[in-house]
Amino acid sequence: MTIGVLPPSPSSHHAQRQLSPPPIVMETTDATTSQTTESVKKINRYLLEKEIGHGTSGRVHLALHVDTHQHYAIKEFSKSCLRKREQIARMKRRRHSSSCCSNSNNRRSGTVVMPVRWAGPQKLQNTYTSCNNPFDLIRTEVAILKNLRHRNIITLYEVLDDPNNDSLYMVVMDMAQKGIIMHIDLHKTATPYTEKMARYYFRQVILGIEYLHFNGIVHKDIKPDNLLLSQEDVVKIVDFGVSEMFIQGGGDNITSTAGSPAFMPPELCNLVSPLGSVSGKAADIWSMGVTLYCLVHGHVPFASEGLLDLYEKIKQQPLIHLLEKLLEKDPTKRIRMRELRHHPWVTHDGKEPMIPEKENCASVLTSITEKDIHNAITKVRHIFTVVK
Repeated sequence: MTIGVLPPSPSSHHAQRQLSPPPIVMETTDATTSQTTESVKKINRYLLEKEIGHGTSGRVHLALHVDTHQHYAIKEFSKSCLRKREQIARMKRRRHSSSCCSNSNNRRSGTVVMPVRWAGPQKLQNTYTSCNNPFDLIRTEVAILKNLRHRNIITLYEVLDDPNNDSLYMVVMDMAQKGIIMHIDLHKTATPYTEKMARYYFRQVILGIEYLHFNGIVHKDIKPDNLLLSQEDVVKIVDFGVSEMFIQGGGDNITSTAGSPAFMPPELCNLVSPLGSVSGKAADIWSMGVTLYCLVHGHVPFASEGLLDLYEKIKQQPLIHLLEKLLEKDPTKRIRMRELRHHPWVTHDGKEPMIPEKENCASVLTSITEKDIHNAITKVRHIFTVVK
């Protein structure tokens, strides 16, 4: 089979498998926040015991349900910060619009405008290039998580909003006790995993991403920071804020460059490239390749002059071959998911075959519509209207 051909669209499989109704996710828009002690906050029946992570979009807490004594991970967003980010995004869009008009005038006057290119992915690892409204990103993440049920994807259980408080909460059912799979610092090398453990984790990533792609979703931000480990070493894919969904039978060309540039493919590292021609599935597979390199080497592969020098440090030939296929600069030649799951390194030369795609993707989601995203969180929709 030709490597450059993308897998058939999810619609070609839907006739063979039964559609699954979306799982029930509780939505509480009249939650109550209280302070039980100086350091412990309570939202409804959840005690926020401690902060276990944070990022640009919010903080993550370890929470205890006071009735069931079960632990959950709760993601907290600040509404006021979201409002400020929305205002900044609007200002950037206005400046960008003015710049485009200026460039257009320059072209008419004969002035040559040079194309803009990124200096390099290693300098922009934790920045995001999307100008999407922050509220839209949260609504998108909630809409997607409300519909997903897979062992290797984080599960959304409840959305909580206190109308009298600055915070909005997403209650995640899975508690990934071991945290992120690896912390990547561009200036330091993390302790790499053994080849055996890297394979064990990467196989789970394949299953999770395969399930997403089968159901018309591209993640767009696959990296070690977005892969959590449960107590049983089960990989949980998280953070769907910049993900994109596609209609059944449609293509997978993405519409924005949001994501972590150090894990972006070359076709997204050139702002001149037309986004309408970039495959989201191929972009995810490149990010999986960078992630695998991190697992076996402890840092991103672009901290050196060239990949060939780095490949010399990896002695296992099948792994080198796989990385070459994953990190193929031409997206039309990049390895496809169906070939990836059968690669000799992934299957340990056939000794550890992957579960069949049909079994992994047995649950076919109902389509997620624009209306689903708009109605993902009632209170956020109201806040967004007020901000506008």
